[in-house]
Amino acid sequence: MKAILFAIVALSTLLRAELTFDSQKKDIKAPPDARVVVCDFFFENKGKETVKIARYESTCSCMSVQINQGGKLEYAPGERGILRANFDMENFTGEVDKNVVLWMDGDAESDPSFVLVVHVIIPVLVDIQPRTMEWQGPGPWEAKSMKIVMNHSEPIHLLRASINNPCFESELKTITEGKEYELIVKPLMNPDTVPGLAVVHMETDCKIEKQRRQMAYVVVRHDLPRVPAQDTAPQAQEPSKP
Repeated sequence: MKAILFAIVALSTLLRAELTFDSQKKDIKAPPDARVVVCDFFFENKGKETVKIARYESTCSCMSVQINQGGKLEYAPGERGILRANFDMENFTGEVDKNVVLWMDGDAESDPSFVLVVHVIIPVLVDIQPRTMEWQGPGPWEAKSMKIVMNHSEPIHLLRASINNPCFESELKTITEGKEYELIVKPLMNPDTVPGLAVVHMETDCKIEKQRRQMAYVVVRHDLPRVPAQDTAPQAQEPSKP
C-alpha cells in the first residue's frame, strides 16, 4: 500500500514538473513616463500527460495576472501558453521585485510549483540621498544635508522643498541649476514641542507628471540606549585590623 501511495505522489510531482517556463525571473526596463509595464512568461507542457493549473495570483495589488486563451487552465502535451503580468508602477522608482505564484493541480497551499519574479527597473530621475535623515537622542542636533541630483537628459528644476513640521528648519541650496541641489535640515530645540517624524515635500518642473512631486523624510529618534543594571548586592568588607 505504501509503495502505491509513493508511486502516486511521485507521478503527481512528475506531471507538475512537465509544465516548463521559458524563465522564472524576467528583467523589465521601464521607460521614465510609463504607468504600466507588461511582462510575459511563456510556458509549454513538455510531458506526455495533460496538466492542469489549479490557480495563480500576484502577491501585490499593484500587479494583475492573466493567462491567455480566456484563462485556459488545462494543457495537453506540446501545448503552449502565456502568463501575462501587468504591473501598475504608480509611484515606484528604482528596482522592484514583484512575484506571481502558481499552483498546479495537486499542489499543497504551502508548496506551489512556481514562483515567477518580475524584476522591474524604473528610472530614478530625481535621486534623493539620503531619502530619510535621522537624528538620535535628546539634542541639541546638528544640521544635516540631503543631496538631490537630476538624472535626465533635460534639466529638472527643484522649485520648492517644504517640511510639514515646524520643529525643523530647512535651507535649499542650488549647486548646479537644473541638475543638483542640497537641502540642509536641522531639528529645533523647543521647550513646548519635541521633533519627531516629518515629511519633506519637493516639487519640480519635470515634464513627466508622475516624477514631478517627490517625498523624503526626517526623523528624530528619542529612544535612549539601555543602561546596564548595576550590581546592588552588598560587597564583602575586609575585616578591620586590630
